[in-house]
Amino acid sequence: MKSLVLSLAGIAGIAALAGCAQVQEPAPVCNMQGISALRQLVALPAAPGEPSPLTEMPLNSVSITDHTIINKLFVRQVSAQRTQTGTVRVVSQIINCTDYPLNIEARTQFYDQAQTPSEPVSAWKRIQISPRTNNTYSESSIGTKNVAYYMVEVKETR
Repeated sequence: MKSLVLSLAGIAGIAALAGCAQVQEPAPVCNMQGISALRQLVALPAAPGEPSPLTEMPLNSVSITDHTIINKLFVRQVSAQRTQTGTVRVVSQIINCTDYPLNIEARTQFYDQAQTPSEPVSAWKRIQISPRTNNTYSESSIGTKNVAYYMVEVKETR
């Protein structure tokens, strides 16, 4: 009888704890209006001394070049560092703000001190991002001393 009472008390305790459990929404929840306000574009001159009709993404950033996913992704972080061999490794953390999986592609262009391409653009890499999760894209330069800047492009996989 004593073991039956202890078993029932244990079951009741577990049931009570289950009733107190909070159901959490999948994270992250993206505020796209706030994210859009943080995007900064810079005007680049078409020729020295002349105003530019274009507004472009700054170097050392991630550019979402596909308008169909611009309100579906958030680039949480992008960083670059020199490796032990002297190449530059770029790492971007990309968040899927939707409730469905996204398939994207990313590539990197590395630039020299004069902001001209220092090597061929990398190949497109496919990245799958589950709903409301993140994934990481990384790319390393071929060159060592001639790399001063980078630009990562992201588009949806077709």
